[in-house]
Amino acid sequence: MEGTAEIELAYAAGGKSYSGLLLKPGGRKPKAAVVLLPDWRGQSSLACDHAGFLVALGCVVAIADLYGDGFSPNNPDQVGPMVSRLIERRDEGVLALAACLERLRREVPAGTPLLCLGYSVGGMVALDYGRGGADVAGIILCSALLKTAAEGMGTRIRPPVLILQGTQDQVSPMETVAAVIAEMDGAGNDVRFELYTQTHHAFDNPEAGTDPNARLVYSPASARRAKATIASFLAEVLENHSVEPLPATGPGATPS
Repeated sequence: MEGTAEIELAYAAGGKSYSGLLLKPGGRKPKAAVVLLPDWRGQSSLACDHAGFLVALGCVVAIADLYGDGFSPNNPDQVGPMVSRLIERRDEGVLALAACLERLRREVPAGTPLLCLGYSVGGMVALDYGRGGADVAGIILCSALLKTAAEGMGTRIRPPVLILQGTQDQVSPMETVAAVIAEMDGAGNDVRFELYTQTHHAFDNPEAGTDPNARLVYSPASARRAKATIASFLAEVLENHSVEPLPATGPGATPS
């Protein structure tokens, strides 16, 4: 991406080494820093496109390493067991994301707001991180592999959350969406769901094709709307983050 520096971002968690990809807007102080958790393909061209959109908004972006050792598969047959492992051992994904966030924090000025944005299985990891007491300014899920909290996992999420899903998603059907909404309501979380009709899983991915009978289907309209909503959510988070308490006035106020 023109004007963007791309740097390897090494970190470790749970005895495993990870290799993310850091993208920095050239010559500008970042407005925010975002860990982007991609879909099953890892640091693919699609993940880089999503990251480029955020960089254009003024963000530093770290594309997380989902599986360890910088592995980015190009064939679904390569990753079935690895995605299953992320689902079966959800705590491992949370630990890796926390390590990535801490590594990213060292790459930006102090006080820069941090967010997470997860796609598909990356969305599952991002929401689980939120349930574990996320120390971030916001969490975004787009066409996520949605899961309710695992046994023993908390449900309270401190930062605001945005979840963008298709109503025809066979990976995360509306029954699952309803169960997650019930969990979020019960925990008192600040969560916004935006649902797109006639929209399937992977609606953000042009390579998914447009066959409405397929499991994964690209929707240009929903992808465009999702980007606009992500940009709006990010702007709101940054506005709230920049609000500082007004100086004390009146009787008893301490002079500055």
